[in-house]
Amino acid sequence: MARQVVLDETFTPQLREVDVAAPAAGQVRVRVARAGVNFWEIMQRRGRVPLADHRVPGSEGVGVVEALGAGVEGLAPGQRVAWSKVPGSYAEVVVAPASALVLVPDAVSDQTAAALLFQGATAHYLSHDAWPLYAGDTAVVTAAAGGVGVLLTQLLVARGARVIGVVSTPEKVEVGVRAGAAHMVTYGDSMVAEIRANAPDGVAAVYDAVGSGVAEPLMGTLRARGAMVLYGAASGQEADIGAKDLGGGSFFLTRTAGRDYSGDEQDVARRAAQLLDMATWSLVKPVIGGEFPLAEVAEAWDALESRSTVGKLLLVP
Repeated sequence: MARQVVLDETFTPQLREVDVAAPAAGQVRVRVARAGVNFWEIMQRRGRVPLADHRVPGSEGVGVVEALGAGVEGLAPGQRVAWSKVPGSYAEVVVAPASALVLVPDAVSDQTAAALLFQGATAHYLSHDAWPLYAGDTAVVTAAAGGVGVLLTQLLVARGARVIGVVSTPEKVEVGVRAGAAHMVTYGDSMVAEIRANAPDGVAAVYDAVGSGVAEPLMGTLRARGAMVLYGAASGQEADIGAKDLGGGSFFLTRTAGRDYSGDEQDVARRAAQLLDMATWSLVKPVIGGEFPLAEVAEAWDALESRSTVGKLLLVP
């Protein structure tokens, strides 16, 4: 038997015990060591995005291979693997397609591997694909002490960009600084003025995960032909930016979605392997903001939704 989290009819998380399934052909059974907590599960809890028929949230984790189904090659029992696209990962055991798993290098801890792939994939496509930045460019990263924000800052700095981070409280400033931000500011009336003081000619791009109330004023920090890159709405509402707001500086606007950057299974595996390799060389270092047992998943979600946390939250089965 193994425990898993399930959302009941009222979207309240409950623990249940289920039989441990044998892997079918092409599948692998994995004993979960850590599961990543992401805002996607908050939206599932709120009924804003789809939930799988089994009603078990989570898609990311790290663990040890227990058994292989017929035809699986390149993996063996006892090896550590990580994943970011296995629905039902809030569990002690998952059965996943072998193609969804990537080997974890010995130098990478369980905590780092579990914290890296889901949010790391977002940070990677934002920094490498969503908008071209060049060495010496300045970028603004909102939610800079969050899981994606920390990794995005690290990746932009590795590409030679200068990052100005924005966070909600002074206590979070040090997290952004450790990630490599050249300057940190907090949300509020002076936010735009402080950024302009540190980037008098404007910034090349703003990467915003907050949405309404934050993205709109940050349009005033862009240089001519700068880009507003929207990738989230943690405030609960999308940013209200339209064509009328772009003509003042020939600005660009994009609202990214991971599905348009993730590619096929091979692309996902390739990006995951790149991130784990970067972690081996300490080029990306997720910040672990807290670990919770499965039974305290509601507390983990509440903490994440309150925006009081830093870095990544993990579940420990």
